[in-house]
Amino acid sequence: MQRNLGFGLLGMLLWLVGLAVCGGLFGWNLAWLKEWQWLAEQTGWRFWLAQVIFRALLFLPLVLGLLLLLHPLWLGRRLLPTPKSDSTVIAAPLAHETLNRRRFMIEAGLLGGLVGYSSMIEPFNPEIVELELPIANLPSRFEGFKIVQLSDLHVCAYTPADDVARAVALINRLDADIVTITGDFVDRHAKFADDATIPLRQLQAREGIFSVLGNHDYYTGDIERMIWAIKRADLGLLINQQTVIRRGAERLNLVGLDDPKHNDGNGWSHGNIDLARAFANLHASDPCITLLHNPIFAPSVISAYAPQLVLSGHTHGGQIWVPILTEQAVRSRDRFVEGRYQLATSQIYVNRGWGFTGPPLRFAKRPEISVIRLTRDQGSGFRDRG
Repeated sequence: MQRNLGFGLLGMLLWLVGLAVCGGLFGWNLAWLKEWQWLAEQTGWRFWLAQVIFRALLFLPLVLGLLLLLHPLWLGRRLLPTPKSDSTVIAAPLAHETLNRRRFMIEAGLLGGLVGYSSMIEPFNPEIVELELPIANLPSRFEGFKIVQLSDLHVCAYTPADDVARAVALINRLDADIVTITGDFVDRHAKFADDATIPLRQLQAREGIFSVLGNHDYYTGDIERMIWAIKRADLGLLINQQTVIRRGAERLNLVGLDDPKHNDGNGWSHGNIDLARAFANLHASDPCITLLHNPIFAPSVISAYAPQLVLSGHTHGGQIWVPILTEQAVRSRDRFVEGRYQLATSQIYVNRGWGFTGPPLRFAKRPEISVIRLTRDQGSGFRDRG
């Protein structure tokens, strides 16, 4: 009895050690490989080869850890001698942990396939989401005005310059009137500022490119370098500022706000948003489009100035879809998850983003480029999803 109890406890200890090793390797690889700037600079076939190799290195410990979670006693069974069969209650569950090779290969294949799809297939299969939004007081010359939105590039070794260039090539086929970029140019390191912004210099839009900052741009600790790179690329950075798009005597206001949540992972920085300054020259009769990285602050903006449309990102739509759980988790933290919402007389659109936060995985949440066509409001509204 004591021998079997010792066997069971030692097997459980080995299992816990195995989980800790797999989790530690995964976390270390995730933080370490993400910073490799040379990986972010590969192009063509070298880019794909490097991504396959380094994502395999990253996710191998994850798959092994998942297998251990499925079979908590299997590791001890493999590494420890089988106890003599003067059977006890402790030995019984161990007998069910004989994991034959066929079952192991099937489960490893399924897990590896799921991780491989979420890492190498879906992230490189972006969705172009097209929609029409009715805007109150939209001048006739702005009927059909096309806004293309890109968000959350999170440039690092896993979303490199070559991947940003792919987004640019897609956008340039969409015949945009303006292109908006709603924050998070890089993931956490300002050394990727050029990799994020230089490809964006090739963006084409009839009436300009406009952008705002995101919380991850501030997490770099070198926001001045980020601002310099964005301005050097002529991306129309708006920090609590307004610009006006004119067609003859008719006007469309565009306001860009600073990020409301960039002190640290949990802190708030409402003081960085200066609504009075941003909306100071707003003509009440003119429609207003507002760019705001984090949609959680959109209700405050709407209650104060009621812009017709707020364009946001930040949430990635949850990035990895788990039924019910993903929606509820993102909604509880940021209120708005993805897509279109109606709030009072204003609309909010939340883009799923292009890159990753955390592990380079997307499942049922493809990268998104939004194509928003403005139409004159005929008095119809949308269901409030907020």
